[in-house]
Order: sequence, then C-alpha cells, then structure tokens
Amino acid sequence: MRCLVILGISVICALFFVINPTFAQSSTETTEQTTLSGDLENNPVAQDILKKIEQTKQWIKDLEQRNYEKLETQKELEAKRAHSLEILNRDLAEWEKLWEYYSPRNSFARFVDKVPDSQVQDVFWDQFEFKEQKVKAGHDALKRVVANGGSLHEARQAYLVAAETKRIELIEANSQFNVRHNLAYYNQQILFDREGQFVDSPITGEQLRKYYEDFRKNPAYLAANPDDAVSWEEFGRTSPSTECIEGEIVIHRFQANDYVCVTTSTAEMWIRHGMGEITGPSADVATSDIQYVSPITKCDDGFTVVYVLYAGNYSCVTEETANEWTEQGTAEFHDPEDYIMESIERKETLVKIEEINQQIRDMGRQLEDEKESLMKKYDVKHDEIQLQSNEAEKKAAKDYKDGNISKEELSRRISAIREDLESGKEDILDDKIKETKQLERQHKQRMAEFAQEYDLDPYIKVVMNPGRTGYEAVLRE
Repeated sequence: MRCLVILGISVICALFFVINPTFAQSSTETTEQTTLSGDLENNPVAQDILKKIEQTKQWIKDLEQRNYEKLETQKELEAKRAHSLEILNRDLAEWEKLWEYYSPRNSFARFVDKVPDSQVQDVFWDQFEFKEQKVKAGHDALKRVVANGGSLHEARQAYLVAAETKRIELIEANSQFNVRHNLAYYNQQILFDREGQFVDSPITGEQLRKYYEDFRKNPAYLAANPDDAVSWEEFGRTSPSTECIEGEIVIHRFQANDYVCVTTSTAEMWIRHGMGEITGPSADVATSDIQYVSPITKCDDGFTVVYVLYAGNYSCVTEETANEWTEQGTAEFHDPEDYIMESIERKETLVKIEEINQQIRDMGRQLEDEKESLMKKYDVKHDEIQLQSNEAEKKAAKDYKDGNISKEELSRRISAIREDLESGKEDILDDKIKETKQLERQHKQRMAEFAQEYDLDPYIKVVMNPGRTGYEAVLRE
C-alpha cells in the first residue's frame, strides 16, 4: 500500500513538470485545455489524472455559472418584489382615498353638518374627541403590555380597561360640554346627580329660582318683549359706579349701551348670550366656577392641556412648552378619566354642602323660632302683671271712693303697687335675658357638635363664616 502511495506521488510530480512549460522537456502551446508532453501521451495514469483535472475544471465552471444564474434570479426577484410593493402601496393609497369618505371622522362630520345650531355642533365634536381620547388611551395601554412581553389576552384586557367609558363619565362630560358651549349653566348642572337625575329638594329649587326671580332682566324675556319700556329704560338708570343692593352687580348691556343692576345669576345669562359684560372688580363673579379648558378639552394641533399650578387652572399650550413646564414643576398633566371622576365627586360634594348649609340655616331658624316663642311667653307674663297691677290700683281707688281707706293710704297703696309692678317687670326681663342666653348657649353647643361631625370628612368642613356670625359648610382644601 505504501509503495502505491509513493508511486502515485512520483507520477503526479512527474506530471507537474511535464505540464508546467517551465520544466517540460518539450514545450507545448498553452491553451484552456491541459495537454501532455509526448512521453506521457500514452501513460494510462497520466491520462486518468488529466481527465480528472478537466472534470474538476468543468465542475468549477458549472458551479460559477449556477451562482451567476442564482444571483441574476435574486436580482430579478428583488426587482419584481419592489415593483409589486410599489403597486400594492399605490393600490392601498387609492383604497384609503376611496374609503376616506367613510372614515369615522368624516362620517361624523357629515352628521354634525346637518345640525343647524353651531353650539350643539361644538358639543358633538367635544363628544367625538372625548371618545377618541378613550380609544387612544386603550391603544397606548395595549402597546405597553405588548412591549413588556405580555400576552395577547393581557393586551386586549388592558385595552378594554383603558378605553372603557362609564355611564357616569358620559353624563359628567356632557354636562361640562354643554356649559362650555353656552347651552347650560354650571350652577344649574351641579343640581343633577351622577346618574343625571335632578335632585329635587328645597335647596335645588332655591338655586334654580335665582335664574328666574329677575325675569324682566332675563335675556330670553327681553328677546320676547322688546317693547317692555320698564326693562329697557327704567332698569338702565345706573352707571359703572352704581352700588347695587346686596346680591346684585352692575352689568353693561351691549344693545342698550347702558348699565343695570342684576343678580349674579342673571349676569351670567347676559354673558352667556353675548348681550353684556360685567365691568370693574366684579368682572369674574358670574363665571368664576366655569372652566372653559379642562383635561377633556381638544386643543388645536400641536397644543396640549396642562394644569398651570401658579394660575390654578387648565390651559392649552404648545407641547414643547407643556413638557418644559412639567419638567420645571410649574405645571402638571392630569388624566382625563381622573378629572371626570373628580368632577363627579366635586359635584356631589357641592350638593352635599348645600344640604349641610340648609341644615345650618334650619338650625338658625329653629333658634329664632325658640326666641320668638320665648318672647311671646314673657310678653304674656308682662301683660299679666300689668293687668294685675291695674286691677290692684282700681281696687285701691274703689276702697278710697267707698271711704274704706284714707287718701294717704290710697297714695301708699298705689306707690306699693307700682313698685311691685316695676320689680315684677325687672324680674321678667331678667328671666327673659337668662333664658335667651340659655337658648343661645344651647344653639352654640349644638352647632359646635354639628361642626365636629365633619372634622374627619375628606371633602367638607364646617367653619365659622368670615364675619363670624355663624357656621357654614365649605370645601376642604
């Protein structure tokens, strides 16, 4: 076996020298085909090796051809793919253009355009944008779950939770939309509970009457009665510096170009209808509780809503400014859903505050009733001793007339009777004062205990009013 290997190596080496023109004894013309010198043309081993070399060269040539064809095929395939993708994108663009007419926003726009009242249109668009905010919140929640490696089921659940809109949220949002676009008054909207039901109570009735007790200054009344001289002329005899009665403020009427004293509720209606404005220090009285911008407001493109801490209200600012302010700690982003729920809680709290203040007023009236009853009781006692004194004087006068007593005795008895009367009156007055003070102490104690009931309430506290004339319920800061 070893001999065969050595022999093969020797033959190959010999063949190398024969093939290579540098070492061959007899050179041959160099071509693409490998040839042998004359001495090896008839050598079977050399012939076999030469055949294998030619086969190897052909294999290399075939392999190179196949690689070339493969590369050409790949280039052609990539070109076809690019062309197909271009056609697909063009078709998709045409498809989107075709169905753009039926997109949610355009379909809703066609519906809104049929509504004649522009203010109602604005409310509808606010509702649409509120829905879009919910959908975006759902998509954001879904993406977060997927990015964190959550399952498809978890992502869907996150979407449903974030995009869900509760009925009470819709009611509150619609309430705010109507206030924002002059279709309702804030002080009336708070009279409805979280289910949208009117809270029928003496408090809410009193609140509503504020808007109609000054009916001849009501914009709706004036629009229906343009010839009412009293409303247009007599009420206009004021000036910006006029001091109105308690509970009223001066408003400038655009149509009559004059000034008139109206209640704050009526002033709010004038402002809402664009018929007047409040001037001077009372300019913000009628609209102080109305928030025109909130987290559910749709700002213009490139703008977003932030809560400005130093101003204590919401504002639409550029996204760059919003990010800068929040980084500086001068503004905050508030979640729309949290804002809606807080608004519902605030509304319910305000209604409860009104109910508490009504209780306080009732307790105050109870004290006044008790005092009045006490006054009547002591008035009766006063009348009784006065009557007794008068009767005693009459009896003394009769005794003197009948000759039973002397003139000196009559004078002495009259003086004694009148002294007793004055003493009795003083006693009655002292007792009345004592009982009155006792009633006031009892009322003060009842009020202090009543206020203590709200010491732990997270939203409401009962405190002395600014004039320290009594208690009142207020929002806890």
